[in-house]
Amino acid sequence: MRANKKTCANCLRPVHGSPGGRGRGRDIAWHAHCPPCAQLVADQMETVLSIERPRGTPLQVRRCRWCGAERTCPAGWATRCHLCLDERTSPEIDLVRLAASSGFRAPLREAAQLAAVTTLVDVLAQFEQPGWTVIAGDVLGLPWTDDQYTAKSHGTWGRHDACGRIQVMSRGRDECATCPPEPRSRTHRARAEDAYLLYLVRYGDFVKFGRGYHSRVRDHLRSGATPVQVLTARHADVHVAELALKRRHVRDVARGIEGVPTSFGTGTEVLPIRLSPDLLDFLPHGEDVTHRFVPLR
Repeated sequence: MRANKKTCANCLRPVHGSPGGRGRGRDIAWHAHCPPCAQLVADQMETVLSIERPRGTPLQVRRCRWCGAERTCPAGWATRCHLCLDERTSPEIDLVRLAASSGFRAPLREAAQLAAVTTLVDVLAQFEQPGWTVIAGDVLGLPWTDDQYTAKSHGTWGRHDACGRIQVMSRGRDECATCPPEPRSRTHRARAEDAYLLYLVRYGDFVKFGRGYHSRVRDHLRSGATPVQVLTARHADVHVAELALKRRHVRDVARGIEGVPTSFGTGTEVLPIRLSPDLLDFLPHGEDVTHRFVPLR
C-alpha cells in the first residue's frame, strides 16, 4: 500500500516525524500527508451536521466546498473529500493510473474522480434499506484508491424516516434504537422479554453449556447428549449469564477434542465434567425446567 506513514498519501513524497510536525503535515482521512498537501485541503470540508453519540466525540457530516460530496468524521479529526483530487496529486496514485489505462477520453483527473464516484455510490448503495435514508459514509482509501481498507471506518450513517433519528447503519437490516422493535425482529432488544434457556448437557467425560430455544437443546440430545441442568429466564438475562459463564471458564475450555457431537461446535463452551458449573450461580432467578428434556420411561 503506497499510502503508509512514511509517504504522503496524495503526492507520494516521503514524510518524516510526527503528524503536524515540520516534516509531516496533519494526518487526513486516515492517511499521512506532507505539509503542503495537508495545507491545500485544510479548509476543503465544512461541517453541515453534528451527531451526538452516547460514547465518544460527536460525529460530524462534512461537505466538500469544491464539489458538494459529504463524508462522516468525528469532531477533532481531519478528513478530505472522497472524490476530489488536486494539483499536487501524484500521477502514480492508483485511481489516476486506473484512469490512464482505461481508455477514458476525459482528462485523467476527471476520469479518476469518476472512478471514485462509482466506488462511493456502490458502497453507499449496500447500506440502503426500506424506511431509512443514507446520509453519508466514510470509505477508507478514497480519493486515491478504490481498494477499501474496511478494518477502519467512521461508519455509514442514516436517518430513520419514521422518527428522524440518525444512527450508524449496517449492511443488514437495521433497527431504530428509539422506535419499538419491528414485528418478527430478531435483535436482542426485541427478544429481551422472550423465554430463553441456559443449559448444560453431558456427553461422556465432557459437558457443554450454552443458550438458546428448545430446539437448540434438542439438537444436542438427538446427538446423544443427556441433560444436566436447564434453566429458563428472560432472553436478556440468559444472554448476560452466558457471558459470565464464558468469562469464568475462558481458560478451562476443552478445544480440539474428538468424539463429541458436532452440535458442540468448536469447543468454546465445552468443559471437562469435573468443572461442571451450577447454572444457578450465574442465573439465580432462572426457573429449572430440566424435567422437560428428560425422556419418559
